[in-house]
Amino acid sequence: MTYLAIDIGGTTIKSGCVTADGTVFDTHECATPRQDRAVFIATLKNLIQPYQATIQGVGLSLPGTIDPKKGLVLACATLPFLENVALETLLHETLSIDLPIVLDNDGNAAALAEKWCGHLQSIQNGAMIVLGTGVGCCLFINDALYYGSHFIGGEASFMVTDLSQKDARAQTAAGLSVVTMVETIADTLHLAGDNLGQQVFQALENQVPEAWQYFRPFTRGVGALIYNLQTALDLQRIVIGGGISVQPLLIQQLQREFETFHQVTNLAQRTIHTPEIMAAHFHNQANLIGAIYPLINNHSK
Repeated sequence: MTYLAIDIGGTTIKSGCVTADGTVFDTHECATPRQDRAVFIATLKNLIQPYQATIQGVGLSLPGTIDPKKGLVLACATLPFLENVALETLLHETLSIDLPIVLDNDGNAAALAEKWCGHLQSIQNGAMIVLGTGVGCCLFINDALYYGSHFIGGEASFMVTDLSQKDARAQTAAGLSVVTMVETIADTLHLAGDNLGQQVFQALENQVPEAWQYFRPFTRGVGALIYNLQTALDLQRIVIGGGISVQPLLIQQLQREFETFHQVTNLAQRTIHTPEIMAAHFHNQANLIGAIYPLINNHSK
């Protein structure tokens, strides 16, 4: 069985065929139309039509707040013309097809990929934290993705992590940006050229103080977020996603930061269990793989 996955981002739309075992092939990429809904829907139609006769369904991931049961986009700051649009119904009407179409938030899609065939397999209670421009979080409670009462379960970027800051936003996890951290270190060390991220982590590996003065507050903030989640949810495993997760130093430092909070009191050490903290299995293709998981899950049932 083959499905078509479409990962809609603010800059590009990635698409690819995904098999029932999670193998991705025949991938494509195009610019995301941000002018109006008509052009956007026409683009999706052009992506889907060539595969209509050979696929068993379409899975979409996109930024924003999504009601997956209704196929409804509740909020989407990146593509505001999709807000309050029943995208699943609209695509069925536009394409005149009877294929099943599912959609979900892009972070949820990445987490579902980990749950299906990544590092959250067989984990009853776990989380995925995605580090990028901002910080995202998805939760699995009692073996099911937790959506919350308003489809915003796991919105960790609003969590207060640093009361020492005077600015209200700076007190929250919203400021935990990998992009900002890497750019700041690169500017401070006068780094240039390609692969700035690799250059920054080489400086961190070499224990350059000017690099660590920005890296440590970042990892401490993420460590506080992980510790807060653990105190509330008692998770088994937390996987870290985003391009930065391939850096072993990051995972090691997050483990150290967690233990720093864990050892604040003897009672905390005895009460709170340390979760496994590891890098996610999937990276660039996570959203494509996870986008079709609901189709696979429904078929198996």
